[in-house]
Formats: sequence, C-alpha cells, structure tokens
Amino acid sequence: MLGDPRTVRVTGDDTAAVFRRAEDTGTGPAGRHPRGGPVREAYVWCNLTSGDGSRALWLLLLPFMVVNLAHWMRPAAPARPRMVRLYGLLVRLAALTLTVLLVAAACEVALDLVAWQCAGTHACVRRHSWLGFLEPAGPGAPAGAGGWWSAPGRRLALAAALPTALTALLWYLSHRTWRAYESHQPLSAAPLPGAEGALPSAGGPVRGAGARMPGAHGPERGTQGPLPGTHGLESGVQVHVPGANGPVPGTHGLERDADSPVAGAGGPERGARASERDADSPGDPERDAHGPVAGAHGPERDAQGPLPEAPDPVPDAPGSVWDARDPEREAPGLVPDEHDSAPHGSALARPGFWYGRRLVARLRAAHTAAGLLTVAGAVVTPAVRFDQRGGGPVVLELLGRLLAVALLACGAAVVGVVCRRGRSERRLDRRLDRHLVRALPLAASALLLLGLLYAGWSRPGWQSAGRLPGDPAFGALMLAQGLLVLTLAAVAGYLHRRRPDPRAGMRGLGGPAVALLACALGGVISGGVAQRVADWLDGTRALLAGPPVLLTWQASAIPPLLAVLLLLTAALATRTARLARAERDRVRREHPGEPEDPSRTRAIAHARAMATLTDRAPLVIAVLTATTLVLGSAALAGALATRETPDGAAHHAHHLVQAVAETSQALGSWLVGLGFLLFVTWGRRAYKDASARRTIGILWDVGTFWPRAAHPFAPPCYAERAVPDLTWRMATWTRRTGGRLVLSGHSQGSVLAAAAAWQLPPPVRARVALLTYGSPLERLYGRWFPAHFGPPALAALHHDIACWRNLYRRTDPIGGPVRVPAWIPDDTAPDVDHEPLRDPLAYGRSTDHPIPAPILGHSDYQSDPAFTRERTRLLTRLRPQLPGQRPGPGTRG
Repeated sequence: MLGDPRTVRVTGDDTAAVFRRAEDTGTGPAGRHPRGGPVREAYVWCNLTSGDGSRALWLLLLPFMVVNLAHWMRPAAPARPRMVRLYGLLVRLAALTLTVLLVAAACEVALDLVAWQCAGTHACVRRHSWLGFLEPAGPGAPAGAGGWWSAPGRRLALAAALPTALTALLWYLSHRTWRAYESHQPLSAAPLPGAEGALPSAGGPVRGAGARMPGAHGPERGTQGPLPGTHGLESGVQVHVPGANGPVPGTHGLERDADSPVAGAGGPERGARASERDADSPGDPERDAHGPVAGAHGPERDAQGPLPEAPDPVPDAPGSVWDARDPEREAPGLVPDEHDSAPHGSALARPGFWYGRRLVARLRAAHTAAGLLTVAGAVVTPAVRFDQRGGGPVVLELLGRLLAVALLACGAAVVGVVCRRGRSERRLDRRLDRHLVRALPLAASALLLLGLLYAGWSRPGWQSAGRLPGDPAFGALMLAQGLLVLTLAAVAGYLHRRRPDPRAGMRGLGGPAVALLACALGGVISGGVAQRVADWLDGTRALLAGPPVLLTWQASAIPPLLAVLLLLTAALATRTARLARAERDRVRREHPGEPEDPSRTRAIAHARAMATLTDRAPLVIAVLTATTLVLGSAALAGALATRETPDGAAHHAHHLVQAVAETSQALGSWLVGLGFLLFVTWGRRAYKDASARRTIGILWDVGTFWPRAAHPFAPPCYAERAVPDLTWRMATWTRRTGGRLVLSGHSQGSVLAAAAAWQLPPPVRARVALLTYGSPLERLYGRWFPAHFGPPALAALHHDIACWRNLYRRTDPIGGPVRVPAWIPDDTAPDVDHEPLRDPLAYGRSTDHPIPAPILGHSDYQSDPAFTRERTRLLTRLRPQLPGQRPGPGTRG
C-alpha cells in the first residue's frame, strides 16, 4: 500500500489500523530525511471481512445476508412513509421465515430422520450402532423392555439439543460480531477531542497537505504493487490535503494500488492511505506527524462508553460537530421522516444510520425466540397429537393444550416485535430495550424446557412410524414466503411508479427478486442437508420414509432451472460476440495511423463487450426470479396435491412425463448433493487458506456493507466500524488544521468514501473533494439501491462537497460513470464524469511501451496519466488562493 517495507502503525488494533512509512514518522533509517509532498497514511481493515478462519462459516449465513440486502433495495419514494414502513415490515417478516426454515431443517435432520425414523427402525439402528441406546423394544417384547431413551418423546427431547445449540450459536455469533464490528459510535453532538478553535469559514485561507489512502494490501503486502488481473470489487479511498502538518484522515479501502495519492480500497484486502503534510511546512507540536492526532483514533478508542453530548451545540463552536437534531442546521440529505427517502439526498447522511444497536438487539431477541419456539413446536406437536387420541392421563392432554396455546402466544409476541422497527436514524439512538431483549428469549427457553419435559413423560403404546407429524410445516413456510414476496413486489411497484427511475434495476422490483432468491437459496440448502442425511442413513430408501416430499419436489426443480439458465447464457454469449465484432471497427478508428494487429483489436473489443455483461444483470435476475417463482409454485402445488414424490406422482402418467419426472428427481438429488459437497469444500478451503478467504471477502464487500436491518444473524456490517473511523479522522483533522481534503476511492472504496462524506458535518463536507475511479456508485448501487444511491442522492452529494471527479474505462466490468451533472456550468466546474480512459494506454509497441500495454479493466487506475492530472486539478480547485500564515503559538484558530 505505502510502497515501502518499513511501516509503523500509528493507531488502531489488529482488526483495523492506520499505518505510515517509517520515514514519515521520524523512525526511518538515520540520515534519511522525510520526502517532500504529501505524506501517505494507510488505513487497513482487511480483517473486517477476510480475517481469521471463522469468516468461512459466514457462508452458512448467505441466505440471511441476501434477504438483508433486499431491505436496502427499496425504490426511492418521497412522501410515502407508510408504504416505506410496509416494505421494511415485509422484508423483516420474510427474514423471520428464513430463521424458522433453518431451524426447522435442523429439526428435520435431528428429530425426524435420526430420532424418529432411524432410531425407531431396528434395521436402521443395526446399520448405525451409535443409535443403539435409542432402539425401542422389538415386536412381542413386554412393555418397558426398551431402554429409558427408547420412548419416542425422550428420543425427540434428546435430539432437540442439536437445533437448540444451532439457535444458541447464531445468537452468540450475532452478539459477538456486534461488539467486535458494529459497536463503534458515529459522530454525534459530542465535542470533538483535540485542539481548540472553530473551523475557519469555507472561503478562508487553506492550510493542509495533500493526503491519499491507497488500498487494501495491508502493510505486509504493501510493497508488491497492484495485483494483476483482479476484477473483483476492489476498492480504495484516499485523502489529499493541500498544506498542513497534521495527520490526514485515513479511509478504508479495498484498493490494490501502491502509488495512488488517494486512499484505496480494493479487492479482498482493504485499506486506505492519506497524505498528511507538506515537507516545507514548519513543525508544530500539536500537529506533529510523529504520532497520531489527539482524539483521532476513531471509535476504537472513543466508543467504549456513551459519548458526552453537548447540551446546546453552538454553530461552529469550538469542538462542536453538526447534529441533525437541530432543524435550523439540517443538511439537504436529511428529511423530517426517518422512514422516508430523502427527496434531495440520501438516508446515509442521517446521524443514526450506521448505528443500529437497538434494532439489531430487538431482532436478535425475536429471531432467537423464534428458533427456540420452532424446536419446542417440533417436540411438542407429536406428543399433543398422541394425547388427543384419548386413553391417556387427562393432565397430560390439558398440559399439551396449554403448551400449544403458550407457544402460539409467544410466537405472536415474536411477530409483533419484528413488525415494530424500533430504530431511529435521525439521531444517534443509544437506547436499548433491555427488558424485551432479555425476556423474549428467556420466555421461549422456558417454554422449550417445559416442552421437553412434557414430551419425555412416559406414554405406554406410543411408537414412531412414518414421518414426524408436522411435515406440512415446510409447505406452510414456503407458502408464507411466496405470499410475502408477492406482496413486497406490489409495494415496490407502487413506490417505483410514484417516482419512476429509468435506471433502477428491474423497474424497482430488485428487492422482491432478491428476497425470493434468498428464500429459494434457504430452501435448497435445507433440502440439500436433509437429502444428504437421508441418503447417509438409508442409501436404498427402503427402510425410512425419508424427508418431506416438498424437499424432494424442490430438488427436482433444479434441473429445469439450470436448463433455463443455460439458454440465457447462450443468448448472452451470442449477443456479446456480436457486440465484440461491432467494437472492432471502433477500436480501429480510435488508433488511426498505427499498424493493424487483428489479435490486439479482438482482445480490446472482447474486453469491452464482456464489460457490458454487468449491465445485463437485471435481465439475468429477472429471468432467474420468474423461473424460480414458477417452479417453486409448481413444486408446492405438486407436493400438496399428490403427497408423493415426483416419480411417484407421475407413476400412472404418460411414459414421457414419467421419464421426465424420474430424470428430474434423480438429477436434482445428485445436483443437490454435488452442490452441498462443493459448498462444504469451499468453506473448508476458506477456513484454512487466507487467499481463499480474500476471494470470498469480495462477496462480503457488497453484502456486508449494509447494516443488519432485516436479519440479525447475517454477517456483520463492516461499514458500521469503517464509516465512523473515517468520519472521526476527517472531522478531527479538519477541526485541528482547518485544512481541506481530497478523498478518493476505488471500486467499493468509492462507496465507502461517499458514505463517509455523507456522515461529515456540513462545514467539513464543504472542504472535501472527491475523486472516484472504477466506481460502482451508479452502475451497481444507484441501480439496485435507488433509495440511497439514486440520482437525487448523488446529486446532493455533489452539491455538498467541494468538487467531484470520476474516472472509468469501457473495459471495466464494475466501474462506470456516475451521471451527475455539474452544478455550475462553466469551465471551472466540469462534469463529474471524465471521458472514458484509454485502455490499453497504447495500442501497439512504442517508446514508452516497448512491450504491449496490458488491458487493465478494473485495476491499476493510478498508472493512467489522467489520474494524476485530475488529482492535481482537484487540489487546485480546493485552494483558489495562497495559504495563509500559520497562527503563532497560543493563538486560537
């Protein structure tokens, strides 16, 4: 990152920290003087998404992460707060069904397949001797001849330990990751630590030195330069400050480039770099570059307890940070209603957006209780059905009815908690519903314990046969998910029609589509686990009834889905080939007078054509969603109508239909097993191999950028630490020096830079210029998250910051133009988007490029001369006049 093997950690911890070169901190080799120009600072946060091996376990939480994304994909809809609330409510309910589905799948494996079916079948117990202590008495044996655990209810009670432990593990991981990643408080009305003095006016003299923050390699890899051929969601953030001695705020990036003056953030490794002082500036004890700025350590040092609040913030008072609770100082990015999208900005500017402690705690309690209640229901239901047949103790029958009513009442309370959002974004909400957070899981645990005791009571004559009662639960879950997704689609369509956005993905239906895919993914994972365990227990399917028929129908729908995807892939490949042929003529016209090289021309044209596939993502998602909805509906209808597997249902049909049903069922079961094997293999490799974790980390870059507002068991949101870290450092630096910053970001780092800029107080935000390159701000986030990165939001960001410039290439499959017009149509305020950069830099061999220049695509933007040129222009625009004289000692700023 820093281009030097000798680095020093300035501040931070093992999870995220700020580094500088040793020579820039006065600890370099003797006789070596600090170089002139900006001093780079690298903020490394790769451990937030691809740190230790536990990140591999996040793959099991993939459906939760996907449904959480659906919450943030809502269309922009000003003045429609009730419909916005309804949209969020539907997504949270869909997320709750996924938790119940996961725990129900664990119950299906442990309670139904193992404890109920296999342990109750003598032939199966002989094949699996470890189940011998659960085997019931044989035919003709006297009552009570079996072991104490042989009673069906006791077998179920013992097997319930597995889904209960899974629920407890999810609760623990959610609680632990919150404390490790998301507990850092953003800026509030608290006084900033550091030097005294108010921020100078925006038009005053500029003091400061350029700062940049390159990417994500971390110090141990910072000297290797850019990684070749990296087309993932790399990102970077950098800061340039014209002329000061104080440290420049760092930015978190994923960038992989070592020479950029802008903090980078790219790829699976993430970091940021900032240039902080000018070598010609005199020293200043309070702004010495040999150590961190006072109070600039970020939330990792300041968030141990509640931040003190100033009772009456004074505009531009010493140490005072702008607070959105003051209506007279409200920024354009904020709106009166926290549930509504900002008509002239983004909700990301709200003070409480990146601090969802209260909401996550409420949802964690509700989902934990839902999981425990699911286990209790799976244990109690068979016992209640047996007691209702009569002939047993009346007390047991009455107790069963009371338990059923109590489970339903507690379940209703869980749904009520999920329905209420319980979060405020317009202020930093430090409250916590402690009684609710504690009482709800404890009540569910108590009911589960009573249910285990009730099911384990002695019931002579009770035997396990067939499948566990409660098989229709999977059908009810699937039906509920379908209805929720359809209702969500209707709400999203209404919101999109209120303010149509032609660039929005799937015309505003991206959120419902992603929610449906999350439900389908959860169903496939649940069905795959159940199928594999059933095959392991009874490979011939001659001894056991097997998993519910709906899971078999779902597996049988996979081959038709893959056939549709293959057809779509063929169509896209044909279109891409035609586009590549058309691009060849354009490439030839762009390099007149140079010798023709057909292979070179084809390579450039192919790279450009392949880059356009990103823009076809809405079509792919739409086809995948529609096919999944149709096949899922057919599977549910077939399972409910026939109550048989597909081959059994087609037994008396035409021989062609029967052949198709048998082939789909067999191929689907094989594909589910292969997918499950690949899933486990990938997770195991990621657990042991750091490079594999970094590859998976690219997936977490987008998925875990957003707070856990819908599902508390999703992987943690790294931005809830990264954004506060960035804003604290930038605000304290400008507070101390009165300087101005150029904040630059690559790929996902540009999104992080924009989020941090939105969180800055308006006086600070007006001193920040933004340089983005390879940025998915509009191409990905603007299209799929229009409520937060749509045209009004990006236009407001352009208005609030000093200036903004964006670089992109036609060969870049991720970055693109941001399509924000200039606010002042004159030569001094150019459009945000630069014209597309040349890629490659040279068509053939030349003096500067004796070896053919590579096609860079998404990587190494800093090697293009346009990068340095645009950065210099931004620095020039930030200081229209010469820097003022530094105030003497004891002078207030």
